[in-house]
Amino acid sequence: MIYPWIWKRLPGRTFGKLVSAAVLLAVVVLLLWYVVFPLVDGVLPTDDVTVGG
Repeated sequence: MIYPWIWKRLPGRTFGKLVSAAVLLAVVVLLLWYVVFPLVDGVLPTDDVTVGG
């Protein structure tokens, strides 16, 4: 499993690991929000919406 692998490699004890995991999660979310999603937005057909039949 990937989560135990990450948990073992985070520095510190339980509180330090929780803080490190929260910072790591925040970095991943911000990277996705500000870098990956804007790049993908131009490729995906988000304006082609069909409602009904």
